[in-house]
Amino acid sequence: MKPLFFTWTICLLMASSGLAQGVEPTETDPVKIMVAVQNRPDGDRSKSVMSMEVVDDKGRRRSRSVTAWIKRFEEGRKQLMIFNSPADVAGTGLLSVDYDAGSRADDQWLYLPSLKKSTRISSGEKSGSFMGTDLTYSDMTQTDPKDYTYTLLKADAKVGDEACWLIEARPASKRVQNETGYQKSKIWVSKSKQMPIQVKAWVIDGRKLKYIKFDDIRSLDGVWVAHQISARTVRNKKVESTTILSFTKFMLNQADVTDALFTQKKLQEGL
Repeated sequence: MKPLFFTWTICLLMASSGLAQGVEPTETDPVKIMVAVQNRPDGDRSKSVMSMEVVDDKGRRRSRSVTAWIKRFEEGRKQLMIFNSPADVAGTGLLSVDYDAGSRADDQWLYLPSLKKSTRISSGEKSGSFMGTDLTYSDMTQTDPKDYTYTLLKADAKVGDEACWLIEARPASKRVQNETGYQKSKIWVSKSKQMPIQVKAWVIDGRKLKYIKFDDIRSLDGVWVAHQISARTVRNKKVESTTILSFTKFMLNQADVTDALFTQKKLQEGL
């Protein structure tokens, strides 16, 4: 994994609804399980529209609207996110080029309309908060199982009625730990959907805990998609903030999602 969730981000929201390319529910090798999660089919070209709500420790809410595009290519995955509203963030965008191989650094650029230029996100900045949310820049990239060591904590864990594997992931190097900002994470992987449905992560900075949940999971064109994701940051048993992503549209295999979208020029042009 590159960030925990897997970094558990938009890229980890999807998983194959079949087990043909996955592992059996009786599997006990955590590496095989996480490789199956990483390699699940997820559609080559997707477009989504989501609302992003951030709630602080006093209950104050900030709402934003975001459009995102994702496209697979031979070496990995490209993702473009553009903020639609409110006015103070409209036009802000993030372009990510994620490589399947963890040995190759992912590329990310942030565009702020006030500066009228895009800025490359360095590896040292990727553990920082993305646009004031409970997600980091690192959480916006996909993962390489080779970057982590895995331990199967429970072969028969449950989240509600969902049968899961409970797996602990630890960065295999200091580089990965520093880039992601996570000391370790516990991941509940659905056996039937072969996707993470719950994550608990130990944040190095500030000794915080981060909880991520995937809800309203539906099958679209044979692909499981979580239509709501919540990320909650806790310190000393007190909730500091919560970010809720709710998808209002999620479309797979879109012919108009082409390589021309994933450029710094398009990032700066916006929608």
